[in-house]
Amino acid sequence: MVLQADTVSKKMEIRRNLLLHGIFRDGSKGRRELGRNLRMSKSRLFEVVQEMIDEELIVENLEGIKRRGRIPIPLSCNPDYGCFVGLDIELTRMRIVVVNFSGQVLFQRRQHLSPIKDRKMLLSRLLKFVDEGLAAAQELKVRVLGIGVAAPGIIHKSTGTLVRYDLIEAVHNIPLRDVVEDHTHLPCVVDNNMSCYALTEWTSGAAKGMSDFILLSVRSGFGSAIMLGGKLLNGSHGFSSEAGSSPVPNNKPVSQWKTLHELVSETALEVNPDARDMTLSKKKAQAAGEILGAQAASLASLLDPEAIVIAGKLLELEGALWNSVERTYRRFILPGVTDGVQLLHSQAGPFAAAVGATQRCFQELFPTSADSDRESILDSAV
Repeated sequence: MVLQADTVSKKMEIRRNLLLHGIFRDGSKGRRELGRNLRMSKSRLFEVVQEMIDEELIVENLEGIKRRGRIPIPLSCNPDYGCFVGLDIELTRMRIVVVNFSGQVLFQRRQHLSPIKDRKMLLSRLLKFVDEGLAAAQELKVRVLGIGVAAPGIIHKSTGTLVRYDLIEAVHNIPLRDVVEDHTHLPCVVDNNMSCYALTEWTSGAAKGMSDFILLSVRSGFGSAIMLGGKLLNGSHGFSSEAGSSPVPNNKPVSQWKTLHELVSETALEVNPDARDMTLSKKKAQAAGEILGAQAASLASLLDPEAIVIAGKLLELEGALWNSVERTYRRFILPGVTDGVQLLHSQAGPFAAAVGATQRCFQELFPTSADSDRESILDSAV
């Protein structure tokens, strides 16, 4: 009977957390609409909402609402409940943010990252930047609930280990989650930076409201993420976001084939990542755009998502690279899929991965499935 009671309690906790996530993503809805698909009775739904209000997790948005008839009162996550610090790591730069419980960015900063071969020096730079985020939160007088890290390369998500990233020599089996937790004494979640980027795109960017989309990103390296059924696709081993390591065949011997990292990235195209305007020669833009457009068309025909979202400063709308991508995409996409799968430019902004890392903290603090990566994070944070 104890096991059965624990199971019922766990299921109710998951439903409650699902409700909280729904409020986070779309606080303009009222109680009934948010809880429609959670299999809760009306009385239980209103009871759970009141519990979260009493715990100061959520608040009612009464401003501008005239209580006439049965107009639903919008709910939102309480911005004063706490905050998260998010770190995004690339080959040439890092970004740090402080985001409150309702998803509002309170602080953001970018810092150049020089090529580092020494492991200790790399960790020292990362931790020092995390300390800047914590100092900003302290100055803002907000309680930090956790730290999210959006890291490049292959991530062992259950342990928070950076297994490998081909573009940074110092990255090899770094237990980053443990390092950050030992340094800050705060719970930490580590995930692939493109998965984190996709979360922000899903909650507030070009893919808002979509259940199925693919993100392709041109930053220091080439990245990707896939959202299916409203959930990020991790793959059987957690390595599904590593499209940058995919080889691009050509008419040369296999030993001379290059990867997407080596052909379609800021590093490969030799642009200054800190420049206000990134310009490419017509030849480079055409070559890189054709590769990216062909990849997007292949994925659209294979998975039939609602959209392919293209991210990166190099891919500004109406730019030479974007035009080449779009032209090639239209040429190779499967007939009949063209009108259904939109090709969209990212709307999430340059700090999207760092913000998405804070959302990963939110997800692990309030898990919506029984197989959360960090079942202990709630105990660590409270």
